[in-house]
Amino acid sequence: MAYSHHVPKYVMIILPLLSGVLVGVSFAENGQKTVGNWLEIASPDDPVVIEVGKFAVEEHNKEANDTLKFVDVTKGDTQNVGGMNWRLTIEIENNSSIKNCQVFVYDQPWENVRKLVSFKIIE
Repeated sequence: MAYSHHVPKYVMIILPLLSGVLVGVSFAENGQKTVGNWLEIASPDDPVVIEVGKFAVEEHNKEANDTLKFVDVTKGDTQNVGGMNWRLTIEIENNSSIKNCQVFVYDQPWENVRKLVSFKIIE
């Protein structure tokens, strides 16, 4: 008795499309792997980048009972790891003096999780 496999037409159409989407999620336009690699942020002026920088200063102030003021994001990188790691260099004001800080924030918006992992003033 012959056994035949019958694959519905819609599976033959959807499967190649789905594979293309999954591959597209894992690689940037230039072919660089995006999941797990650090990628430079496109614009330090992006509202989301600014929001993460401000969050880092606010959280640091709460944890350290400090009064630093956020000034600007000068550069940064992101890493997609089942959430987003943000590694930013920011400017802060401390007693009328501008200083640079390296901050690390983990963000998982669909779980309402955003954590300051590290905050270091760069001398």
